Amino acid sequence: DRSAAADNTSAFNCRRAVTSGAASWSMHAYGEAIDVNDVENPYLLGKRVIPPAGSAYTDRANVRPGMAVPGGLLVRAFASAGWGWGASFADYQHFSTNGR
Repeated sequence: DRSAAADNTSAFNCRRAVTSGAASWSMHAYGEAIDVNDVENPYLLGKRVIPPAGSAYTDRANVRPGMAVPGGLLVRAFASAGWGWGASFADYQHFSTNGR
């Protein structure tokens, strides 16, 4: 949580997935996921914003530096390596080998 609040890009983290469903390992636990610019690309889980400092970036139409956007350089770079983006489940910071 402190790393996300500090806007650190991070990858390996042996932890459970942050979900509202059954407990499962995060793709980060396998070293197959990266979170980029956590503050500018928060994870929206219902009304919860992770990290809370990302609240200023929940309006994804208000594009600013550091934000992952459809068709943007960051999203295209990961896609070219075969990685998926977590935007479909409002985890804008998240890129992984399986898109989850």
